[in-house]
Amino acid sequence: MQNVNSFYRFIQVIVPFLFLSGFLMAQKFGKVSAEELKMSTLQEAPEADVVYLFDKGEMEIVLENNKYYRRLKEHVRIKILTKEGKENPNITNVRIPYWSENDVRDIEANTFLPDGDKIELDNDDIFEEEDEDWKYKVFAFPGVEVGAVLEYTYERGSRYLHFLEPWYFQNQEFTKLSQFSVTIMPGFQYNVFFKNTVNIEPEVEEILTHTRKTLKKYTWKMENLPPIKKEPYMRTLEDYRAALHFQLMTYRDRYQYVEFITTWSELVEKQRKRFKEYLEEDNSLRDLVQEKLADSLTSLEKMKALYDFVRKEIRSSERGNIYVDKEPEDVIEDLSGTGAEKNLLLINLLRTAGFTAHPLLISTRKHGRVNTNIPQLLQFNYVLAHVKIAKKTYVLDTYDKYCPYNMLPVYNLIETGLLINDVEGKFIEIPHPRHTNMFYLDTEATLNEDGELAAKSIFRFEGYRALKGRGEIRDSDEEAFVRERLTERFETVEIDSVSIKGLDQIEQPLFAVVHYKVPEYAQIVGNMVYLDTPLLSCLESNPFKREKRYFPVEFPFNEANTEKISLKLPTGMHIEELPKSKLYRHRGISFMISCKSEDNTVSVERHYIRRKLTYTPREYTKLRSFFDRMIDADQGQIVLANVTEQSESAQSGLTQ
Repeated sequence: MQNVNSFYRFIQVIVPFLFLSGFLMAQKFGKVSAEELKMSTLQEAPEADVVYLFDKGEMEIVLENNKYYRRLKEHVRIKILTKEGKENPNITNVRIPYWSENDVRDIEANTFLPDGDKIELDNDDIFEEEDEDWKYKVFAFPGVEVGAVLEYTYERGSRYLHFLEPWYFQNQEFTKLSQFSVTIMPGFQYNVFFKNTVNIEPEVEEILTHTRKTLKKYTWKMENLPPIKKEPYMRTLEDYRAALHFQLMTYRDRYQYVEFITTWSELVEKQRKRFKEYLEEDNSLRDLVQEKLADSLTSLEKMKALYDFVRKEIRSSERGNIYVDKEPEDVIEDLSGTGAEKNLLLINLLRTAGFTAHPLLISTRKHGRVNTNIPQLLQFNYVLAHVKIAKKTYVLDTYDKYCPYNMLPVYNLIETGLLINDVEGKFIEIPHPRHTNMFYLDTEATLNEDGELAAKSIFRFEGYRALKGRGEIRDSDEEAFVRERLTERFETVEIDSVSIKGLDQIEQPLFAVVHYKVPEYAQIVGNMVYLDTPLLSCLESNPFKREKRYFPVEFPFNEANTEKISLKLPTGMHIEELPKSKLYRHRGISFMISCKSEDNTVSVERHYIRRKLTYTPREYTKLRSFFDRMIDADQGQIVLANVTEQSESAQSGLTQ
């Protein structure tokens, strides 16, 4: 993590009462300075396409209608410096996340053109979207040009005071100033936690209200923050962005003193009570267990039978989170539930069958790693089933219909979870599924005299490759699944037939057999014929574009690919050139490709295997170089000469 630390050393903390340059002083919404409009580059980031001039958040705890609320007002101002910045959809389109219990209001946005003209966002151009975790207010800045200044502001409110939303100082582009303020009413006491940055001493200001109450306003500032962008094989930006977290500890007034959750054991006890009504014994569940389980089954077979029932027979409406609405009996009656509701049903069924089973709270890969120093329930966004048979632990998720009991969906491939057991609870390690995750491809192909390729390919998918394949077939169809793999390699392909085997045998490999043709695959120039090796698993481009990387490369699972091709050539073709065999090895990763010929048949073999999940920033350069060499090796070309045409041409010359 040394490189990560060096990255954060570039971050400079603003000391209290720091004098800011002129263009940062014009921070009133709707008014920009001449300096901001004229700016064409930034000295601190000369290569930047976009600069966040400032990102300011002000949070307050307020009293409305005898109830406390928290309000966050954010004001963002951005400078577009280049054509690339203008065309960056992550900048020109804004998504404001919020939970369904919150409200977002007073959204305003402006585009200031270089000549000073202002284009205001129309309220009719603000839309709503949602995914499994969040709702969003979405809009696009109008009339964006190079040199324009963009700004927006909004207010987000919530009645939940125990959790103040974290403030992320860094953005996806260089940030000149990031500032966050919290105004606290008397009686509230919060703890402050810093993540991925040094501790920052806040400016403290006392504010006297019209009711003669003294409020305290705390302000944290950072400047000249390097960008942090989503990169391939990166779990989530939130794991690495410099951030400020809060936790409500106590509340005191003249009538009461309230202590909030301050330890993990307290949180576990509270969550255990929430889950209790969903895990109580029920006669209908006992009857169901007796119906599904024969006495002759082993413990593992019984667990698998209950898992398969919930996974397969009960439809997943959505993944859900750590909160559930339906009780187990209702999930069974409706034959439908969220992933979380199905997992709690499974726990209940397992307990009824005599197993030791408990809920396991997790934070999925996209949601970010849990900070064990902050006992907050909102760090988690999903619940799994934890089961023990003898000394072996199983962690189960029934959400994905095609996921076998000994695997977890990719989004659940994390290291730890919080076990909500019958005692104080604890963090436990989640075993990483041991699967080959193999992709095997065997192709028999024939090259015709006109350059057309006719082929039969047999695909074999194992482990997570099979899980992904079954999901894609479910979401489209068999031919579309195969066609996508072929068109990734060939511009034009004609599929004659497709056969899928093992779709529902989820613990077995998935097979696809396809017969197809590729017109004009080979390039014919005179009596010479040129063609690429018809590999379907070859890499077209390196996923690692950046020369430097400050964060680990985090593959979700290990994998191996093996591809074999037998290519029969037309009669009269002489092999002039074959791709050279290559063998490369790096830490936990290897690649081999070989090409040989016998009679009029060319055989190609390609092997790739990776047994390492994480590569540090120090290892990144060599990993990137390894992928470059793989791509170069995959571009090998076969060169043929049509000796029949040569002979006929020579014979024709002699006759003349």
